[in-house]
Amino acid sequence: MAIIPSTQKFHTVAENIPTKNRGSELANSRREAFTMQDIIDTVPVPPSSPSLFEEGTGGAASTQRVGSGTASGDTSTISGGNANSASGVQSTIGGGRSNIASSGYSTVGGGYDNTASDVYSTVSGGKDNTASASSSTVGGGTYNTASGFFSVVSGGNTNTASGGRSFIGSGYANQSIGEYTVISGGSYNTASADYTTISGGSNNNANKWNATVGGGKGCTASGYYSTVGGGRFNTASGGENSTVAGGNSNSASSASSTVGGGYGNIASGNRSTVGGGAYNTVSGYKSFIGGGAYNIASSENSVIVGGSYNNTSTFASTIIAGSGITADQGGCTFVSKLSIKSIPTSAAGLPSGSVWSNGGVLNIV
Repeated sequence: MAIIPSTQKFHTVAENIPTKNRGSELANSRREAFTMQDIIDTVPVPPSSPSLFEEGTGGAASTQRVGSGTASGDTSTISGGNANSASGVQSTIGGGRSNIASSGYSTVGGGYDNTASDVYSTVSGGKDNTASASSSTVGGGTYNTASGFFSVVSGGNTNTASGGRSFIGSGYANQSIGEYTVISGGSYNTASADYTTISGGSNNNANKWNATVGGGKGCTASGYYSTVGGGRFNTASGGENSTVAGGNSNSASSASSTVGGGYGNIASGNRSTVGGGAYNTVSGYKSFIGGGAYNIASSENSVIVGGSYNNTSTFASTIIAGSGITADQGGCTFVSKLSIKSIPTSAAGLPSGSVWSNGGVLNIV
């Protein structure tokens, strides 16, 4: 091998020109012949470019970007970021900082200080999120936890889905505890029984099977298949199928009882209904109050159309239309005043018990 001096000159000639030395003896003595290998050996080879990736510590098949962290699980991968750890078999971290994928097939897409710690668990991004159960998922946000198997927290802040197959869409400080529970959003909502649903709002609770709260604030559905549509501080707590559609501070506390709305109304009789109004109470079986205020329907199959301060007392099948009326016998209709329009003026063709006007005088057939 010969190293070509840096001051050496090269001349080329056409292929038909003989290369035999034809110069003087002095010129010929100063000539030197070099081979291609001499040229190769003389030209320095530039250092190879550093690879962006290196072999991880989990075996020949694990890969990590230089400086991104430690891929210590078999066939684990860290694509980028800083101070990340992929220790589960075939675990993956896309990037970010201080993320951990510590179980088999777990994945952290990116973000900061996220952890996927059970098999097939996933945290897509965000900060301080944890997917700690099998096949659990946190989409993003901050301080969210999916700790039930197949549970999902899509985003938000400080939400916890601890029930199996439970779901939280977003919001703040929501807890989906029962299996197959759903909280779409809102804050401080708790779905603690299986198959319960809270669509939104704040400080709502669904704590019996298949109970539902649509929204509002401070509402509770604590009966089986009970529903609170919304409003504030409403409670559907009957044995099953009780409903409060809305309003404020209403209560449906018996099976199949219903309050449509209003304020401070109570439906405590089985299959009883309060349409609305304020401070009305229906405690009789299949009894009804349409509206008004301070009415009480405490007897079976009784009806108060509206008005105020009416009371069916203990008499069943009574109907009250007016105000300030208290029933004194059953099977009757009570009114404050009665005005009959278009009354018949002849008894012809009327069934027994019908009323007709005979020259201004009421008659009964």
